[in-house]
Amino acid sequence: MADVAPRSEHSKRMNGVPVWLGLAASGVLTLLVILGSRNLEHYDAALFGYTVAGIVAFGAIVFRYALWLQRPATRVYWRRGWNLYLRRGNIVRNTATAARTLATNLIEQRFIFRRGFSRWAMHFLIMWGCVISALITFPLVFGWIHFGSAPDDQMTYVTYVFGFPVGSFRIRTIISWLLFHGLDIAAVMVLAGISLALWRRLRDRGALALQEFTSDFLPLIMLFAISITGLALTASTMWLGGAFYGFLSILHAITVIGALLYLPFGKFFHIFQRPAQLGVKLYHDHGARDPGAICARCQRRYASQMQIDDLRRVLPELGFDYRIAGPAETWQGLCPACKRTSLASAQLRMKEHARG
Repeated sequence: MADVAPRSEHSKRMNGVPVWLGLAASGVLTLLVILGSRNLEHYDAALFGYTVAGIVAFGAIVFRYALWLQRPATRVYWRRGWNLYLRRGNIVRNTATAARTLATNLIEQRFIFRRGFSRWAMHFLIMWGCVISALITFPLVFGWIHFGSAPDDQMTYVTYVFGFPVGSFRIRTIISWLLFHGLDIAAVMVLAGISLALWRRLRDRGALALQEFTSDFLPLIMLFAISITGLALTASTMWLGGAFYGFLSILHAITVIGALLYLPFGKFFHIFQRPAQLGVKLYHDHGARDPGAICARCQRRYASQMQIDDLRRVLPELGFDYRIAGPAETWQGLCPACKRTSLASAQLRMKEHARG
């Protein structure tokens, strides 16, 4: 019981910083809503529920991200990634590497394509459908973007960003149709991705054996509900003369707000973790160019020296003690082949000792 108080104090200290960061993030976003909508002049009060949910979700995302960065392994990758990127003389090359990784892994998602076309199409459609809807929804909800008719031409709409005119477009054109139906296009993309996901999960025996409701089906159900209710609002407006619009708008708001509150603590949080892959790529590229760690037993290079040094520092923080007798000093000083040989030798000695 003697160490209960120190651990409790440590937990409070570890959680205190993320809490304050989350509150500060929510405060900054609230201020941006006020400033971006010109002191709420261009803010739609009917979207108040969406706004509150978005502000709360943003603060919770920052809180969860700060907690994630406090993990020893994550913290090492994060700091190493920034140090390597900002290293003098390598910024241009590192920027090119980061841009290439961003294009291939995040935008094109080639790492998923290698695992199968249907899996890639599923992720690609869902991801870009969600990205497009977010890029359209949040600026409109927060009042950062609004549209108005041109003073001298009622058939021309002017786009205002933070209250400043940034462009104009004619209505009843392809551009205006794409702008006004961007959310519908995103919803169709998400529904197509969901269909592929369900088709795969109902046919793949490996997926059937490992899938769970909360981590695999609940996110799909939320996205399905948001997409269907959003398309229903468009159908009510265009083809049903506004019938059931009030009920559908409330139902859509419930699904969106629920998904926003689920976002920081469910499977969707990996959306915000994925960009950290850029730092991991820099870490691996630099490690491939360093002299490398030499196995104490066979004298061969088996990993980057930077990675082994970081591993030796992180493992004790996690409570693991891999110190061994001999020139290797720790278990990480041996290559994988020599580790297997050492284990086999130890098991053989134990077997001979048992026989004796």
